[in-house]
Amino acid sequence: MSRRLLSSLALVTALSAVTLTTAGPAQAKPDTSHQGVVGVVAQLSPEVARTAHGTGVDARAAALAAYWTPDRMRAALPESEIPAVKNARPGQVTGAASRPQGTAGRVAPAPPVAKPRADLPEMGTNAYDPAYPVGHPTARTTGKVFFTLSGLNYVCSAAVVNTEGKSSVWSAGHCMTGNLQWATNWAFVPNYVNGSAPYGYWYATGLWTTSAWYNNNGDFANDVGSAVIGRVNGWRITDYLGGQGIAWNQAVGQYDYAFGYPQASPFNGQTLWAENGPTYDGGGGTIYMTNYMTGGSSGGPWLMAFDGNWGLINGHNDFKYNNLPQYMYSPYYGNQVAGLYNTVRNISS
Repeated sequence: MSRRLLSSLALVTALSAVTLTTAGPAQAKPDTSHQGVVGVVAQLSPEVARTAHGTGVDARAAALAAYWTPDRMRAALPESEIPAVKNARPGQVTGAASRPQGTAGRVAPAPPVAKPRADLPEMGTNAYDPAYPVGHPTARTTGKVFFTLSGLNYVCSAAVVNTEGKSSVWSAGHCMTGNLQWATNWAFVPNYVNGSAPYGYWYATGLWTTSAWYNNNGDFANDVGSAVIGRVNGWRITDYLGGQGIAWNQAVGQYDYAFGYPQASPFNGQTLWAENGPTYDGGGGTIYMTNYMTGGSSGGPWLMAFDGNWGLINGHNDFKYNNLPQYMYSPYYGNQVAGLYNTVRNISS
């Protein structure tokens, strides 16, 4: 199958047919006890599980560290990310308007408990676009995601989000699950740059998304996901790195700063990229902004009220229409985000 971005809804359907018939790992029983939200204990693929020496958290982490070699990370595909679902005409996207569905909510960002120490020395201000040095708050709370789904390795982007449990990252639902299958071998590398992991590798202990997305992978208005991350050296990820805030049921038209690790051409997935601009009503419970990022940037945060370091996640890189590559779409953050966030906010690793 071509590694180009999916170019039509028919091709998305064809991909679904292939992945549904691909042998995969035995799936853990999803937790459906939360209204509108579904989650699962994060699993290893059979290939990786066979290499684990023991069943504890440390054994799982060691097996994943051995699996996600630099070469395997570089070879991971952005193919399923930023799906281009169909054509649209500018200003002619139809569907229900995206607007507040209830009480507006926001959670402030949180700085780390102490200044985190990277394994790499500080880099110059021109190290990578958007010119953030290693250790910059936005850079170290944004990272690259690696996972396995239906036998193939993929990449996404995600951001650490502030919660009471101090253990969650925020991303797209299609970076967690597809075709009623859950991703395995889920790893988050904050501040990833040119193959290096200055703050190490953090592994998921749980994956969550909306029930609407889990049951219908065409429902992009609900394509939201969160991973609960295990501790590293006793640290919870938000305590160590800090976490961005989050907001829902806000007015459309916020000026957002988008971040992610685009890997599909013309990008290579090795550095963090940024876009910024106002958001617009995309119809059907979505919003959009001018944003040329490509596959691999899925799940990368859109930060409103951004002060150059911290902001509120109010969208994420999610999908594009194939004839409007200049625009990136996101689910409108409404009650579905409130439900997902309130489900994971008190979970601690």
